[in-house]
Amino acid sequence: MERVRVSLLILVVVLGFSGVLNADLWDRGGGLIYDDVLDITWLQDANFAQTSGYDDSVHGNDTDGLMYWWFRAVDWADQ
Repeated sequence: MERVRVSLLILVVVLGFSGVLNADLWDRGGGLIYDDVLDITWLQDANFAQTSGYDDSVHGNDTDGLMYWWFRAVDWADQ
């Protein structure tokens, strides 16, 4: 009986995770990509902070676009 329960549990887990989602990605222009499954817009350039010329200059050192503190990232995004 226990073996049947474990087998059913495994079957439910496997079937539950086997669904396939295929998002349509729409190029919105200006480096923006829209994902219709997640209903969000992504930046096409994942390293946009660096390629846009962002300079955090922490303690006088150029950080090459890296943002070490969440509030700096929020400030950058607000701009």
